[in-house]
Amino acid sequence: MTLYEFNALDEMEQAEAVWDSVFIADREDSEHNILLYQRDAFYIEVYYHKEYNVIRRFRSFSSTEQLNPYLEKMKLKNKF
Repeated sequence: MTLYEFNALDEMEQAEAVWDSVFIADREDSEHNILLYQRDAFYIEVYYHKEYNVIRRFRSFSSTEQLNPYLEKMKLKNKF
């Protein structure tokens, strides 16, 4: 599946596509728990509303620069 094919899906189909994706990381903002998944050559953020516990939206992208909010949380171990 491509990023463009994902974006052309309706919300229910996008949710099903996330189930076939790989979970990578999570973060949160004031209203949402945001889960990051990778699907083929792009990424999908799933915004869950904290109070109502529902998916508010999906955001997909292919630019690795948009991974920065997640990289700040990750601690990499130096093996040297």
